Amino acid sequence: MTVNTLIAEPDVERGPETQSQGYVISEAARRCGLSVSQIRTYLDMRLVQACGKTSGGFRLFDDRCLERLKFIGACREADLGLPEIAEFVHALDNGDEQQCRTAKRQIQDTIAVKWAALHRCTQVLTKAERGTGRP
Repeated sequence: MTVNTLIAEPDVERGPETQSQGYVISEAARRCGLSVSQIRTYLDMRLVQACGKTSGGFRLFDDRCLERLKFIGACREADLGLPEIAEFVHALDNGDEQQCRTAKRQIQDTIAVKWAALHRCTQVLTKAERGTGRP
């Protein structure tokens, strides 16, 4: 059975905030650079929600969902753990500006620590390259 990747059909079951079109999970995964199983994990963890379903029961993801998935993917690329990401997502969902600022500071702190570690690695490699030190 073939499913269109972009659904704009009248047979879409609409929720309260559902748009009339969306992408099936495989197309959402392709557009976000994630795997279908990653998206299913994020759905199970309630980090993202589908915007609707087709009459055949296929979940649909709109552009807002894709932006959330891209955010989660970027956090994972930055090696943030799912519990941390869940905190960030809940801050966004709650619209809590203080919690969002706290989450942003956490991300910035994590970046600073990783940058410092990478900088130390670069320094050691530079010394080794010049023959002035050993890693």
